[in-house]
Amino acid sequence: MTAREQLNRRLETALDRLAWGFGDARRLLVERGLWPAAAPVLAAPDGARYRLAATRLRPAAGSARPQGLLVPEGDSLWGTLQLPDMPRRQLGQAVEEALWRVSPLPPDQVWCAWSAAPLAQGGWGVEWGACRRDQQGAALSHLGLAADAPLYLARAGQALPVRGAGWPAQQRRQRWLDGLALLGLLCLAAALAMPALMPLALKRQAVVRAMQHVGDLEPKAAPLRPQLDELRQQAGVADNLRQAVASADLPLASVIEALSEALPDDSWLERVEISGNDIRITGVAGNAGDLATRLGRHGGFVDVRASAASVRDSALGKERFTLEMRWRTAQTEGAKP
Repeated sequence: MTAREQLNRRLETALDRLAWGFGDARRLLVERGLWPAAAPVLAAPDGARYRLAATRLRPAAGSARPQGLLVPEGDSLWGTLQLPDMPRRQLGQAVEEALWRVSPLPPDQVWCAWSAAPLAQGGWGVEWGACRRDQQGAALSHLGLAADAPLYLARAGQALPVRGAGWPAQQRRQRWLDGLALLGLLCLAAALAMPALMPLALKRQAVVRAMQHVGDLEPKAAPLRPQLDELRQQAGVADNLRQAVASADLPLASVIEALSEALPDDSWLERVEISGNDIRITGVAGNAGDLATRLGRHGGFVDVRASAASVRDSALGKERFTLEMRWRTAQTEGAKP
């Protein structure tokens, strides 16, 4: 056996045991009335009535009409088998073949019932029971039951079904009930989870609406971007002036007033740097040379010069300039030749 075949065999064994575990859990829930299942009324040969829940027998109250025959434990033969590892779907055929060997009567003269459980050491453990067909046929006739009525073998307060002609129909009905029960559980879980998930859904919807609103505003805000950029530049100039006020000894109000007087209407400043008496300005003007001349003629500035060549801004149709100068003070007057 190759490694792949061994892996597939292990996976199949694990799934079979998992399926058996779910089936056994369902049996326990049915016996405690926590899972929907058919609960047939069974009649014993002595006339006693029992109601069957999965494999557990309980006395039936009232005069309910029996739907099947319950064979007492004393009228049946019981034993156990141990089968090797095999797929769960092959258990039925394997048990039938094994019962052919251990049955004291020919298989066509007995009714057989069995249940299988996985063993810890591997393989399957099977508990089986058998009863005579002719004896139970007489009991069915005595109780007024049909020849194909369900037949169960009693053992220690429990009952195992005989897997006869009506067994597949019973299994199909139970699968329908299991499907309805699972659907009900899913609906209940969804109803319980809805209050917890609703805030998340509302938050997601709010985020989606906010993104749509931003997407709608984006084209409308495009024309305002140049104005915002200009406001940012002016805010930068204002920040520089506030920093200069905190660190300089110059009469800043006089400096700003002098710059405002000297600048033409078609010019503006983007940056003002002041270090001691030295002033450096950066901005845009229609004619940078004419601006330097006007600043030199102003009585408040001396040593006006361009620290870098002016550059033509084709988008604005103006020249970008950087000028350096000093503020006229008594010290600068004394330093002049």
